[in-house]
Amino acid sequence: MALGIEIKVGLGVVLAGALGFLVLSDNDDSMIEYLYVDQVMEDPASYQGREIQVHGVVVEGSVQKKKETSGDYLFVIERNNKRLQIHYTDVVPDTFAEGGEVVLTGRLDGSSSRFEATVMTAKCPSKYEEDAMAAAEKEAERSGAKRS
Repeated sequence: MALGIEIKVGLGVVLAGALGFLVLSDNDDSMIEYLYVDQVMEDPASYQGREIQVHGVVVEGSVQKKKETSGDYLFVIERNNKRLQIHYTDVVPDTFAEGGEVVLTGRLDGSSSRFEATVMTAKCPSKYEEDAMAAAEKEAERSGAKRS
């Protein structure tokens, strides 16, 4: 009987060790690191070949679109005076604009000088601020009209 307990304890230790190894050795490649442009540009070589998300503001005057294509864009994003050139080959979101914020998913090219983006999310805060201001003005006009 004592031998049966020793075998069970030994088997438990082996299973616990195997489970611990699996948990500690999992580097979770399914996670995509989210970074700002300035963080990437501090050490671009360390992100080369890895899929990452990069957040920045589209530099005014930097957007170039290849003629007669539905989506082939070159532009620059920046944050804290650090810039990164972007190549994106899909249709841009409606809210994409110079001066607007974007989050791009992709990889740095071999020279770490250009980001090859495959997914883009864009927002244009000025549009929403203008809409909110217009709505507030209309509400103020209605309120003023009711008081008269």
